[in-house]
Amino acid sequence: MRVQAFLIWCSALTIAQELAGQSINAVPEIRIYISKSQYNSLLDSKGRKLELKKPVFLVNGDTAKVKEVHSRGNNSLTFEHKSLSVDLADAIDIKTDGKKVKIKKFDLLNLVMDKNLWHNRWAFLNMADVSLFPLLNMYCTLWINDQPQGIYLLVEKQRHYTTGKPKSPYMVRRGVDHVLNDEYIDTPSKEDAKKFKQQYHAIYDDITKYKGEDLYNQLNSKLNLDHYFSWLGFNYLIMNGDYADELYLYIVPGGGKFDVIPWDYDDILRPVPHEGMAARNSVEGFKNKLIFSSEDPLDRAIASDEVLYRHYLSSFEALLNTLTAENLTAVSQKVKDELQALSTDPAAPASLFLGKEAFSMKDASEDIDKSMDFIVKRRNGLLQTLKK
Repeated sequence: MRVQAFLIWCSALTIAQELAGQSINAVPEIRIYISKSQYNSLLDSKGRKLELKKPVFLVNGDTAKVKEVHSRGNNSLTFEHKSLSVDLADAIDIKTDGKKVKIKKFDLLNLVMDKNLWHNRWAFLNMADVSLFPLLNMYCTLWINDQPQGIYLLVEKQRHYTTGKPKSPYMVRRGVDHVLNDEYIDTPSKEDAKKFKQQYHAIYDDITKYKGEDLYNQLNSKLNLDHYFSWLGFNYLIMNGDYADELYLYIVPGGGKFDVIPWDYDDILRPVPHEGMAARNSVEGFKNKLIFSSEDPLDRAIASDEVLYRHYLSSFEALLNTLTAENLTAVSQKVKDELQALSTDPAAPASLFLGKEAFSMKDASEDIDKSMDFIVKRRNGLLQTLKK
């Protein structure tokens, strides 16, 4: 066992060194200048979204022309340091992983509910490795009127990703009980927009009309089920406490199916999901199923239909075979290296978990190591279970 652990460590170290060589670039420094009265209103506002009027926006000292900047979020709006939604008039160049990329619309997430600042970044990187998360994301520091706001996570907007070339004609954000929280239409054809909306609702109609292989075929004609299954499996692996209503679904250009863009990984490693326990307990045998939450009707159908569940387990096993112990450990090391580089930045102490606890690199490093030990062991145990 010691030899095996040493080999895993060596392999992970090699991968981590390769990743570190790509990723330890100068972290973007974003500075915003607004009127003093606006700044005071932004800090003092609780739960209200505010648009910044005539902001001066600098990225690494270069001025960017702003189209709109406003505070964003729900619970995070109650804290002093706000998350921001940024829409620039022209795309800017940002260096990441040794190359320059252009970005125009992005969110600056305050990570105020992401303890030790690593959950979202780590989850996004792992999901990118299995083709589940296509959005550009990186740490940055934010200053407003030369006052540090803390370490933030810059994440490309889902809508900006889907308006690339080729662009997606339709996107939704799924809400509680599959209600459409948001709908984004990028097609001049009203008939196409109507068709895609009907296709989304048809997914939930199918689970009441079909069973077995027929149900699988119907769903797979409308939704990339392998990606959806992999997303469910990843949430089970990392015990994500809140995910059913944290999902964007977009029509793949030229393909016609919905695909997934996950969101919000603050709340991982939870003993139970926040919602869906009553529904979970109402489904016969669900407690023994490898699906973490039963909040959404589609997830309950996957758990209860024998054919769907068998397909799900196959996708889950493939996911775990891709997310090897070495790769999971290497990604965690990459995130640690990034946070370590940021820990000496003057903005770092301004990062406050729940508005109270200042960021500590020592605490973050210990938390990541302990969590990775648990996740790797959980991954190995799950893979053995699935192989039986």
